Amino acid sequence: MKSLPLIGPSLVGYVITAAIRDKLIIGICVLLAAAVSLSVFLGSAAITEQDQFVAVFSAGSVRILNIVGLVLFIVFFIRRSFETRDIEFMLSRPVGRTQLVLSYAAGFSLIATLMGVISGLCIMALSPHLVSGGHALWILSLVVENVIMVNVALFFSMILTSAASCTFATFGFYVLARMMSQILGIIDSGKNAVDLKILEMIMQAISSVMPRLDLLTQTSWLVYGPDENIGPAFILMQGIIYSSLILLAALIDMRRRQF
Repeated sequence: MKSLPLIGPSLVGYVITAAIRDKLIIGICVLLAAAVSLSVFLGSAAITEQDQFVAVFSAGSVRILNIVGLVLFIVFFIRRSFETRDIEFMLSRPVGRTQLVLSYAAGFSLIATLMGVISGLCIMALSPHLVSGGHALWILSLVVENVIMVNVALFFSMILTSAASCTFATFGFYVLARMMSQILGIIDSGKNAVDLKILEMIMQAISSVMPRLDLLTQTSWLVYGPDENIGPAFILMQGIIYSSLILLAALIDMRRRQF
């Protein structure tokens, strides 16, 4: 008997079609255009280094818009699929649970990659004379960050039953991952305080299993070039390791779920 592929092209196409139907790509592109336009307007008020100001402000806005748009789409898409029993219908066909989860993850990751590339091209178009290796690293980093977060959103959407709780959990994960360096820095500055010993151990344990999104997609790369300590290998390993762990957790939950 011929075994089914791990990722179904029809399921991936179904996810991409849903994104087009829900106007996700168009909506994010419109918001990107608005954010870039606002950045250009605010940058015109700067006395010096207007181009650098516009690039940095736009990059920060674009990064947030990517995460918010992708997370909201995935959370409501998955929860709607459970409520309308679309997932149960798909599983009644010759589609395994592993294939379903991996196909959804592949579809969401493709959309995340597309939005990351579009966002990066927008930043490059703002100041083409400033384009350097830092821009390429920033785009790669944004793509990897998008991919990690869409898989996190998929995981929480699979295990939680409320769209609101899924959204808050995903954004909470993102904020914690983005603030990890600040939290560890605050703890290190008060290491001699007895009251912080327990908190220090807890945060050190959490930081060892959390993606270091605070080290990714740094706007300083657009102005000063890439950091010597952070290269493409580090960024790609972050994406591969944490996406794999998150998908493994989602697969375990899906296989144990009773329909």
